[in-house]
Amino acid sequence: MTRPSVQRQLPAAYEFGAFRLEPAEQRLIYGEQPIPLPHRAFDMLVYLVERSGHLVTKEELLAALWPGLFVEESNLSQNVFLLRRALTNGASGHEYIETVPRRGYRFAVPVREVFAEPPPAGETAPPSPSAGVDNPRRRPARALLAVGLAVGLAVLVAAWFWTARRATPPIVGVRSIAVLPLTMLGPRSADGYLGLGLADAVTTRLGYVRRLLVRPTASIRALNAESSEPLAAGRALRVDAVLAGQIQKAGGRVRVTAQLISVSDGATLWSEKFDVKEADLFTLEDSVSEAVARALTSSLSAGETRRVGRDRPTSPEAYEAYLQGRYFWNQRSEPATRKARTLFSRAIALDPGYALAYAGLADALHYFPDPGDLPRSREVARKALELDDSLAEAHASLGNLSLFTDWNFEDAERRFQRALDLNPSYATAHQWYAYCFLVRGDLVGASGEIRRAQEADPLSPSIGVDAALMLYYARRYDDAVAALHRVLDLDPRFGQALQYLPIVFVTKGDIEAATQACSPPTLSADAAVVRQCLALVAAHAGDRSRANGSLSGITGPERWVSASEVAAALGDRDVAFEQLEEGYRLRSASMLLLGADPLFDSLRGDARFEDLLRRIGIRSTSS
Repeated sequence: MTRPSVQRQLPAAYEFGAFRLEPAEQRLIYGEQPIPLPHRAFDMLVYLVERSGHLVTKEELLAALWPGLFVEESNLSQNVFLLRRALTNGASGHEYIETVPRRGYRFAVPVREVFAEPPPAGETAPPSPSAGVDNPRRRPARALLAVGLAVGLAVLVAAWFWTARRATPPIVGVRSIAVLPLTMLGPRSADGYLGLGLADAVTTRLGYVRRLLVRPTASIRALNAESSEPLAAGRALRVDAVLAGQIQKAGGRVRVTAQLISVSDGATLWSEKFDVKEADLFTLEDSVSEAVARALTSSLSAGETRRVGRDRPTSPEAYEAYLQGRYFWNQRSEPATRKARTLFSRAIALDPGYALAYAGLADALHYFPDPGDLPRSREVARKALELDDSLAEAHASLGNLSLFTDWNFEDAERRFQRALDLNPSYATAHQWYAYCFLVRGDLVGASGEIRRAQEADPLSPSIGVDAALMLYYARRYDDAVAALHRVLDLDPRFGQALQYLPIVFVTKGDIEAATQACSPPTLSADAAVVRQCLALVAAHAGDRSRANGSLSGITGPERWVSASEVAAALGDRDVAFEQLEEGYRLRSASMLLLGADPLFDSLRGDARFEDLLRRIGIRSTSS
């Protein structure tokens, strides 16, 4: 006789920590606050939670989430990143999703299944051995159990009520924030710096809170957020919330009224007033930073508390010089970089103990260096760490030097990881760290870091160019062109985008478009860039005379890499390797890109090329 099958009742929800996951309702809840998730990330969370404690391979996840489709593994890591960020936003920082290297993922915290009561019609739970039997001896025990449960429930409710009255729960669902320059009420005069200076200070300190993505001041200034309506600025900056406020000075005191505003609906999530003596502005910065951080998170670690209240400059003028220096440095052109050096040096002169200014000067000296600039860059970066060893910017500056100047990839990776451990929102560290993956031949890892840099600073033209380059290295030329045009939509004069656009066109074989892209008026400020572009276009067009003529005016270490690109395009392999050897001898930073750059595809497979990659210590992304 066939036994009737017993169908297992599916849980209505899963609970872990303070979270409740309801698959049928497509809802993740922290306490009583829904946590928004993209559809695919939500499905991944359900799949992992249902298999809590067990390894789920990458292949299994890809097949379950994208059935019948071919997708890259980077889609998995991106969704895991989103889930980790959502799960640690309002909780205690547990590692909910464990990575099993090269295999997959495991949901690593205990999960409790919650079933609907009563079970749905047509489903039966497995019968207990004594089901349907009323044993009189059990009635007193049942009564005592009911009383015990009632008392226990009352105690729990009372404890919850008492705790709720004593502690304000954190705001959940806010994972990214922009601090807008605060508006000065009354006469502005010489105090115009104060609103931006306070915003920058709060931005810098909130960046050290691991559960938040904080937009950098440079992007906010580029947006001209001082004159923008808060919600419009928040939408443009692609954040969940904006911090806005007003500053008023009167009678030797400074009052700040701050509001945290939800970008999605304009609701005020938190507000507070701060009132200090005019001489205690730095106390004001500490108070605002810590209050906002605690409003957004359930707790701050000891390290986060210390960094939120970190050291700061003693001079408002030093603040202003530093902010202007970062503004010019972010333009990544030679004239702007030289202005940035002057401004960072001025900030240091005004305040010799200002660690951030030293880190800024280190970065500015590393770009377009004169003889002696690189050793000095290292010296001032180390000075920054002497003043503040928890300064993410200085660790990243030294990582950049280790990577592109020393070719010491292990030290560079260690320093970038340290910078990001200190400040996960530091977009430039993610941007530079991407190249540690690229030199190892890991284009997927490099692209993932650039994505994280863009998440932290979506309006950065420099990061936008590097995102386009990752597409170029992946031989996705049309996508790379589109990405460069998006950068130029933000800043039509951004030199790096204008420089790489003709290179992408020529590599995809569109000589006409490359020729047009080589001659915009904005390129004329950098004659070397124009010559490089013209030489490359002429070489791919087969015009040897014009290509060599354009190269003749280029000097410095980068000349040898440009000459090798031209020679490779003309089919002169021996000449190309001669030029590359000279670039290797001079340790040109561009040599680190040989393993990825499509311009050298014609040389791959040649033993000389493979030997050169080995000596530099890099790998090809196409191998």
